[in-house]
Amino acid sequence: MFKTWRWTRISNERAVANARAAAVDCSRRRLERAEVDRYLTQRALARAAAPGAAQHPA
Repeated sequence: MFKTWRWTRISNERAVANARAAAVDCSRRRLERAEVDRYLTQRALARAAAPGAAQHPA
């Protein structure tokens, strides 16, 4: 027998689980992007600080 209240509860639980998973994925991507930006900034500063350093490797 089809029970409407059971279907709605299960559907809501799945939606909440999907939302949590999406939030975690977005947070991880944002953190990874920030880490890459910080690495590139530090690398650019290190290159600029070295006197006579070549801009491009040979």
